[in-house]
Amino acid sequence: MGVSLVITSWNSKELLKKNLPGVLAAFENRNNKIKEIIVVDDFSSDGSVAFLKESYPQVKVVEHRRNFGYGATCNSGVKNAAGELVAILNADVVPSKNFLVSALPHFDDNQVFSVTFNEGKFGPGKLVWKDGFLEIQPTSISQRTVSTDWPNGGSSVFRKSFWLKLGGMDALFLPFYFEDVDLGLRARKAGYKCLWEPASKVVHEHQATINPQKFADYKHKKNISLIKERNFLLLTWKNLTRPSEFLNHLRGLLKRVFSHPGYLKVVSSASLRKIRSGFGHE
Repeated sequence: MGVSLVITSWNSKELLKKNLPGVLAAFENRNNKIKEIIVVDDFSSDGSVAFLKESYPQVKVVEHRRNFGYGATCNSGVKNAAGELVAILNADVVPSKNFLVSALPHFDDNQVFSVTFNEGKFGPGKLVWKDGFLEIQPTSISQRTVSTDWPNGGSSVFRKSFWLKLGGMDALFLPFYFEDVDLGLRARKAGYKCLWEPASKVVHEHQATINPQKFADYKHKKNISLIKERNFLLLTWKNLTRPSEFLNHLRGLLKRVFSHPGYLKVVSSASLRKIRSGFGHE
């Protein structure tokens, strides 16, 4: 079962310089069964593409002709992947030399959609309902393979056929944040399994790919926090399925707005995004 390794990149030249040697070391380990490395460039302006073509000709580069956002970049990577499995890494992730060895056998179970790697800082993802909202509950690092409520979009391996059946990451959440949580929820509702594997280790420099300094010339530079809150509210809205949940959410929403009037901006942003997108998929 061959693996395509996809790296998502936007203005990540320095991260690629730093981290690609570790990726290539994992590629050269035959036990990982990696057949190709693909970098999907989301219309960078820092010379990333030229650097890759000059320094790493063995890496396949997929170039976006405009900036779409993270979910669309992942979707492009999966679409262009030749492998039955697709390992997606952010540009700020360095895999261990044998990071796929313990993950791949799980796909012998034909209901497994994803296996998330152990970053050494966070345990498997867990979602709970609280006061009418979805919330992420911290978990400890498990010493055994366990289920997770969602795959980490920047450090997991996926079954390509299931990804395509699910429609990939939802364009509703562009440019970034919580598209992986949404994908995991849809996968689990479809009857697929999302796992977290402690023996599959990577190092992830969190938020190195999304930070205010990097967004100096980007239209969303002042709105990173707003986008994050907006998308998590949209995630809650997408998963309200019963009348009792709607009522609980409405009570919780009113309470939150009255307690923190600034949250109205989040509600307005989410409402506008929902109207514009129609909850379509990329």
